[in-house]
Amino acid sequence: MNKINQTNIFIVDDNKVFSLALKADIETAFMNMPLKIYSFETGEKCMERFMQVMPEVVILDYCLNSKTPGAVDGIKVLDWIKKENRETNVIMLTGDDHIDIALRSFHSGASDYIVKTETKFRKINYSLFNIFKMMAAKNEARKYKRMLIALFLFIALLIGGITAIQIFVPSLLK
Repeated sequence: MNKINQTNIFIVDDNKVFSLALKADIETAFMNMPLKIYSFETGEKCMERFMQVMPEVVILDYCLNSKTPGAVDGIKVLDWIKKENRETNVIMLTGDDHIDIALRSFHSGASDYIVKTETKFRKINYSLFNIFKMMAAKNEARKYKRMLIALFLFIALLIGGITAIQIFVPSLLK
């Protein structure tokens, strides 16, 4: 797998069975994409590895303390992720359909908010598809921006060269 084009995804959920099922579903849905998926049961474990991997996407459960009492909640992890890298896309998951959690998630920088219902995997894959399209569009925009900068530099050098010739060797252009 080409690590340069590889997309790193973190799944942060304290339900290991759910994480494994989600990982398998994502790998099946995006089998033609070079993905590397990491799973973590707590936000703290995610944070330990975050700076080393710098994932493009984090799928983050809101409630992370069912197995580890005192573990930080998803909003705190989301805030930390956005503090470290604003470019990381975060999909917030929750088993509860509370508007205040959704608002806090979006206010903290979540890319999407998904309630864990029977269609959760389909919704997550749809959200990932849209995130991947946005990432591709941003990469294309960066590529065109670099091309424009190179073009403007070439034109500036050309004009500068002609101007220098006019100043120092005016007979050359007559």
